[in-house]
Formats: sequence, structure tokens, C-alpha cells
Amino acid sequence: MEYKELELKHLSMVNYDKYFISTIRMEVRHLWLNQQSDLFVYETMVFKTKNDNVVYHEPILNQRYESYEKAITGHQNVVDDIKKIVKDNLKGD
Repeated sequence: MEYKELELKHLSMVNYDKYFISTIRMEVRHLWLNQQSDLFVYETMVFKTKNDNVVYHEPILNQRYESYEKAITGHQNVVDDIKKIVKDNLKGD
């Protein structure tokens, strides 16, 4: 399987707060028993920002995809649904 490079970035505003949406290709480096080498997944993460800095250690969403096409669609879905994602993931904050 071919794993294309991917790096999508988006900044969204929800109720005056900024959220950073990032989708990248990343290597899986914690394989057991050398099952495969050069295994990649695509991952979308959403982060809060504070004082215009991304708070990388507190993601509010993490989704993984096995294909380039699904990652692009997933990224756009997160961008389109960011208000609901923020509401659902920050309950009680």
C-alpha cells in the first residue's frame, strides 16, 4: 500500500476561542514482533489554543484513518463539524 504525504492545517473559531485542526501522515513506531515495517496511518487532531499558542498536550479530538482519501474526507468533516466537536468534547471544562 502506498502512503502519500499529507499535512492539512486549519484554524477555526468557536465562541471566540481558536481551535487548531491538523491532519498528517504518521509512522506507527510501536509495532510488536516486527510485524511490519514502514506502516503509516493518517491522523486528525484538534487542539485548543491559549494566548495564540497551540496547546498540543491537550487534544480534544484524535481520529485515525487507514487511507489518504479517508483522511482528507475526515479532516473536512472535522472542519465542518468543529462547533459540535468542541461542544461534545469540552463538557464540564
